[in-house]
Amino acid sequence: MSIVRRNHGIEHATVSLLTARRADRRIVARSNTRGFIIFGEIETQELELATKEALRRLQAGDAHMAVHPNCGTNFVTSGMLAGLAAWAVTVLSTQGERKRSAWEALPTAFTAATLALFVAQPLGHTLQEFVTTSAQVQGVRLGQVTRRADLGGVPVHLVELIHP
Repeated sequence: MSIVRRNHGIEHATVSLLTARRADRRIVARSNTRGFIIFGEIETQELELATKEALRRLQAGDAHMAVHPNCGTNFVTSGMLAGLAAWAVTVLSTQGERKRSAWEALPTAFTAATLALFVAQPLGHTLQEFVTTSAQVQGVRLGQVTRRADLGGVPVHLVELIHP
């Protein structure tokens, strides 16, 4: 199991807890081999407590917390499927005996892209669950939580995770 996948799951659980406490909070996070980075208005102590709680809940079996609706995996899946659907309709419409212009194919391309977005939602969730995150975090401990800098006035925290 990849360390980044585990860190990504812990990141999601932490973000879920933080946004549940304050729904208007804007947070961006990125996982790496050392833990994860959080960009957003959060106090260091609050982030530390939320990460500890996320670890505790994941280790207790709350695996659903490792999957988050605003994950980049969902956005990439949606963009790729919608783009491919629109492209395929356009290419297929401009080929063969009944050729149409790309402009004539546009309404069908929009429809195909919209249908692809419906498929992308559960697919992105599944990709997170089996490819980009992991809730298997037994033995993982919280290291240091450090406020490193401000990026354009937005606090940046590094969350270190220690794996067995």
